[in-house]
Amino acid sequence: MSNALGSTLIASADAQQLLRDVPGLAARLARADHRRDDFLALDDWLLAQHGIPAEAEAALLATTRGSPAAQHGWLKLDALSLVITRDRLVALPQQPEDAADAAHLITDVLAHLPALGALHAPADDAGFALLDLAAPAGARFQPVWRVAGRPLDAHLPDGPSGADWRRWLTEAQMLLHVHPLNEAREARGLRPLNALWLSGGAPSAPPPRAAGVHLIGAHPLRLALPLSDAASAQTLVCLHQPGQPVPAPVSARLNASRLDLRVLETSGSQHYRLLPWHRLRVWRKPPAGSP
Repeated sequence: MSNALGSTLIASADAQQLLRDVPGLAARLARADHRRDDFLALDDWLLAQHGIPAEAEAALLATTRGSPAAQHGWLKLDALSLVITRDRLVALPQQPEDAADAAHLITDVLAHLPALGALHAPADDAGFALLDLAAPAGARFQPVWRVAGRPLDAHLPDGPSGADWRRWLTEAQMLLHVHPLNEAREARGLRPLNALWLSGGAPSAPPPRAAGVHLIGAHPLRLALPLSDAASAQTLVCLHQPGQPVPAPVSARLNASRLDLRVLETSGSQHYRLLPWHRLRVWRKPPAGSP
């Protein structure tokens, strides 16, 4: 086992499956120091580590695509699925296989709504579009990753023109509800992408700083941030694919004699720190049902 104490961050939609996908991890974590923290989205963490405000994400993505700073601001448009849970409307994020449909829906719906600026049409594998605003937004927007899986009402646009943007989102939702592509998705047993979401607003983004982070897995920010290679990274970041073995560099860190692990879940985040002497904590047992 290695003695290195580089940190590891895993974003997982199923932490119990993560324990099953990494043999022996449950027993090791049972002996580690443990702290539970509030929900933290991976995108928030990545942007903060590299010195980018959340409202500048759209501008950062625009810069990565070679677009200049906007006069009034950049907005990012995502397509989501809205579902009713008990008495609340909850937004569910896109899945990777939704990207091509999302790109088509965004482009088509915006063609039927009042023009807000210059649309930078999405690539089929991106699943989002960028909008160079023709006038100041006059509103504050919550990033899509803070909305996914959470009640919608608390995250809608606010500010002087917030009501106008909320009406715009409602009009887009009505068009998406009857869109033939969504009808075809439902016929195939897929969730409809029945809502658009707006985020960003800043006209430009500061240059991202190096942070010693290596990212494993598909992510929109991969090409926008100065990432390190796996061997030299201080922090390995992994997007967990439930039911799949974790990549070799992550497995090596998880099996090192020293472990600094943070697991990001939709219900919150958990931080584990394991040192060599913790192996003496023989009275600690892994949770029932762990491998």
